[in-house]
Amino acid sequence: MKKLIFITLLLLFAIGLAAHPASKITLSYDAKTMLLTVDYDHTVKNPADHFIATVIIKVDDKDVISHSPGAQESSTGGSLVYKLLGVKSGTVIEAVSTCNKNGKKTAKLTVK
Repeated sequence: MKKLIFITLLLLFAIGLAAHPASKITLSYDAKTMLLTVDYDHTVKNPADHFIATVIIKVDDKDVISHSPGAQESSTGGSLVYKLLGVKSGTVIEAVSTCNKNGKKTAKLTVK
């Protein structure tokens, strides 16, 4: 019985190592074009199978965009661009990314 518990825990640990959120998210907002760029680092073996499944964009704590890319650009991550209207100086923009395997990563930007 102890061996079964040990093997189960070992497998769960191994699965946890393979599944992970983005390691880094960088946000930039261009007020002239009203474009938010979300760059993320998420290194995987197969970006069609292991990817950032959802990105939620919040403006001042309100969900304004929910996007499900379905895959990522490359095995190292990707870049997404969103048009955000009516964003003013002092506005807080937040991006929440969720891996299709496991984990979330959040980044915030206060517009200058």
